[in-house]
Amino acid sequence: MSEVRPEVSIIMATYNRLDLTQRCLATLERSLAGVVYEVLIIDDVSTDGTQDFLKTLGAPYRVFLNEQKGNFAINNNLGAREARAERLLFLNNDTELAPGWYEPLREGLERFPDAGFIGNLQTNPSTGRYDHMGVIFAPWLTPAHYGQHYARVPAWLRATEFAPWSAVTAACCLTRRTTFFEAGGFDEAYVNGCEDIDLCLRMHRQGRRHYVANTSEIVHHKGASPGRKKFNDVNLERLKSLWGDYIRAHFVEADARRFAQTYLRKTLVYPWKSNLGKTWACLLILAGLRKPLNCA
Repeated sequence: MSEVRPEVSIIMATYNRLDLTQRCLATLERSLAGVVYEVLIIDDVSTDGTQDFLKTLGAPYRVFLNEQKGNFAINNNLGAREARAERLLFLNNDTELAPGWYEPLREGLERFPDAGFIGNLQTNPSTGRYDHMGVIFAPWLTPAHYGQHYARVPAWLRATEFAPWSAVTAACCLTRRTTFFEAGGFDEAYVNGCEDIDLCLRMHRQGRRHYVANTSEIVHHKGASPGRKKFNDVNLERLKSLWGDYIRAHFVEADARRFAQTYLRKTLVYPWKSNLGKTWACLLILAGLRKPLNCA
């Protein structure tokens, strides 16, 4: 009898944090009853017992143990090349999943022929608030998570099943295998940051659009992997140098009000983390007194 082909290949890169990986896989298994899937785990030379645990896993898991350190882009590209399903789902090992999270993503991919990535709502347990409802761009070209620090989902989002966004986070997102490889996969020059935004932009340039399924919600222990933010500044500078003009032309003005709303929410929740000049610029945008393209 021939082996049943999975309907989705779930690709997960790991580096230490065995506790979170075990929790993620337990919730994954409970939440996908009735779905034929495979999980490709690429471990990036973990030293905390993760590799010993992964060696104990059987089907539907397929484990790849790096001999030398890679990064998020390298590891996920490897998983995508080895995947057997037409649907590719990229999933961080620091997520927790409840029943019903996957089906809306699958529906979105089928509903929208132009779909690049389908993402979902994500909450951060360390803050007790939302962290991601979609990705937007600041007037100064930085990508930002709309809805970050929100205690609840805005009514206008709750009123629709799917919402289009400039990009989505790769902490949890679904795409077609053909779409992923036609766009070139993740750029491996990024080191654990901005590679998902870069890929979203390449898909957009090819005519793809990104959506968030508002009926899918997961927990994301954001930035849990050791050294996750070490190269943030370098990654951001690379993104701006490659995509600055494109971001200005396609996203900054359209995203301005939503970005201003999100930034001002951050100012209210964490005033010590906010920049006075950016806060003032956002107030002027919401008041209609400043064009976003003129923000420094």
